[in-house]
Amino acid sequence: KERGEQAVFYFYYSGHARAAALNLGAEEVSVALLRERLSQLPSTLSLVVLDACQSGAYARPKGAEPAADFSFNSVSKLTTQGAAVMASSSAQELSQESDELRSSYFTHHLLVGLRGAGDTDGDGRVTLDEAYRYAYRRTLAATARTQVGSQHVTLQMDLSGRGDVPLTYPSLSRAKLALPAALQGQVLVTRKGSGAIAAEVQKVAGTKLLLALPAGSYEAVVREPDAQRALVCAAPLQDDATYTLDTGTCASVKDTPTKKKGDESELDHWAIEAGVGINFNSQGEYTDRLREFGYDNKPGLFDLDTPPLRVSLGLSRAFNKYFRTGVVFHTLTRDQYRRTFGASKDEFRYSSYGADLYFRGDLFLVEPVLSLYALAGLGLGMAPNTYTTTVSGAARDTSAVDWGPLLSGAGGVSVSVRNAAFRLQGGYEYAPVLKNRLGDVLNVGGPSVMFAIELRTDR
Repeated sequence: KERGEQAVFYFYYSGHARAAALNLGAEEVSVALLRERLSQLPSTLSLVVLDACQSGAYARPKGAEPAADFSFNSVSKLTTQGAAVMASSSAQELSQESDELRSSYFTHHLLVGLRGAGDTDGDGRVTLDEAYRYAYRRTLAATARTQVGSQHVTLQMDLSGRGDVPLTYPSLSRAKLALPAALQGQVLVTRKGSGAIAAEVQKVAGTKLLLALPAGSYEAVVREPDAQRALVCAAPLQDDATYTLDTGTCASVKDTPTKKKGDESELDHWAIEAGVGINFNSQGEYTDRLREFGYDNKPGLFDLDTPPLRVSLGLSRAFNKYFRTGVVFHTLTRDQYRRTFGASKDEFRYSSYGADLYFRGDLFLVEPVLSLYALAGLGLGMAPNTYTTTVSGAARDTSAVDWGPLLSGAGGVSVSVRNAAFRLQGGYEYAPVLKNRLGDVLNVGGPSVMFAIELRTDR
């Protein structure tokens, strides 16, 4: 300043803060005190950048990539004097960080703007106004869909004199990445090895864009508007050289199908289920009629008087994590009745099966591991049956297949582990399928207990 040159003071703070103070460990520095101290500096111009979380929430440590030499010009022949304060958010908002960017939204977009993305007039330098406008737009767009909500970068200036304030000169950087004027779309530049995001630019056609970056190996992912693919380009940067990105040398990469976190409607919640259990036979007018004609269902010497085995196999798809619909095929009841009438030995036996479309709802006790569920189904039942008459050792069979509606209801408990669910279920089916010539009908359904395993694609 004594030599007649403009003295510019740069102050950057990133960390915890409240609306009226910055947190420095156990101490606090009030914004009013900071302003007072900055006003006492013998500088021509003071530029203050504050990236502060006002909520006092946990702040993750931030790593840093080597900084490019932006060629700050301390002899820019400016006559502007005073102070400018750029803050990452307004006094009522929270400043946010991004795990993907490995940085705060504001600092990331401000640095990208200073590296050249903010040079809207293409004069090779980024001014205070250009840097602010770029950081404001990009930070607002990036935070608009976060859970915390939109974050608005603020700029307060107390400047006098003429001319805008240049902050960086990307055109004078030793290593540069050039995005040609014809290029249009989103460009993501990452450092090879670390994967750190160096720049994220929404490039518009018609203007060449220079990005000042440290020398090294980079990878640029280019996604053109309305394109169904992305281009991956190598970008080796060397000192004292400008590397122009040529999409003609880039490799094409097809999109990987993805889903929005929490968006259940876009997921394919398919599941295959298999179960085993027991059915319990129903009694009614049909069985009473058999007994009236002398039949009974007492087992023979080598028969086991056990409930019919239940086996099921199904396929289902979830609407979301609470509701599922599916189709299931399963066995129902079976039984046999015998009588001896003179020299004739008669036997009647049947087995039955069902296929139904069901809807199921889950109530989570411990999400997503433990839930109670209930289901209701509608379908079709069938009952193959055979009447056998044996006289003097000669047997004669009369067979038929009866059909009828099937209504089902069930409930149980489900335990999920990764992509599998284990279910214990009790239910009841009403299936008036088996009919005789006198108009009697037998419900071949009834109570059931089953253990099932469900293999899902949604976990």
